[in-house]
Amino acid sequence: MKQLMYLYCISMILFISDCDRATQDAQYTPQEKAELQNYLNRVKTDLVYIKGGTFWMGDFCKKMREGGPYCSPEKDTKPLHEVELSSYSIGKFKVTHEDYEFYLKMAGLPRQYSGDKSMNEMLLNMTYFKNSPAVVTWTEAENYCIWLKEETGLPFALPTEAQWEFAARSRGEYTLVATDDGVWREDKNGYGENYATDEDRYKVEETYGINGSLTLFSVNKYPPTPFGLYGMSENGYEWVQDWYDPEYYKKSPKKDPQGPDKPVIKDIKTSQYLKVRRGGFSPDPTGDVGLTFFRGYNRQNNDYPDGTTVRCVVNSSDSIK
Repeated sequence: MKQLMYLYCISMILFISDCDRATQDAQYTPQEKAELQNYLNRVKTDLVYIKGGTFWMGDFCKKMREGGPYCSPEKDTKPLHEVELSSYSIGKFKVTHEDYEFYLKMAGLPRQYSGDKSMNEMLLNMTYFKNSPAVVTWTEAENYCIWLKEETGLPFALPTEAQWEFAARSRGEYTLVATDDGVWREDKNGYGENYATDEDRYKVEETYGINGSLTLFSVNKYPPTPFGLYGMSENGYEWVQDWYDPEYYKKSPKKDPQGPDKPVIKDIKTSQYLKVRRGGFSPDPTGDVGLTFFRGYNRQNNDYPDGTTVRCVVNSSDSIK
């Protein structure tokens, strides 16, 4: 009897799932279905498999230098703590604004800033170049990854802090900057060879007449890390799953840490709680922004474009085909 009930429950779950899919498919035209399938296939093709393992998360410089100085004075990147991660896959690129607009169209959603002319102008400056990153709030970033999960049936999500750092550091190596060779390189005129410098942004302002300080470049403009990931140190901060807690590293679990269970730090002006963001918008080689262990943060839902972007992970131990 128990076995029959179990089979009945499974059948009902599959039936409901099929109905949901049929309802979802019914909202698309044949052309949209084809476009969506091509889009999802490309998203899956652009995933980089990260085999799980153990690494030391945080400001690793003291350990790397065998007792020498830390690389950063920031307290929230300490203490260095050991983390063990399961395998997963992560997008090789930040999500482009063209791809994000496609998602909005397919999901029937409005752009957050569409009702504010000045915010739209700022957003257009940031996404001026073709194939440049979409600038989104944390909620928009999460909803995009959830949409991919619903459309593909794969466990897409925002990366955790630990997943993001493990990937940026090529599975936890002592890499300070997530570029092709582990450093920021400029030519003799100050233009970036593997990241965008202030000179690159000034050139944009002079050439195109738009605010260069807001500009994001194409997601594949500069070479990837040895693991094939683009723009992990620059060209836009990146949202991660975790609530921001400056003390979290002191109590983080070793196995697959997910961040605090509930919000911790509140923004005084807006009463919104803070989410972690990683990477950098315009990194500073003399500072912390853009370092692989740098911990930024911002309000969960800003009322202006703040240069924070999104890339998703798939929480599966198998490589995605």
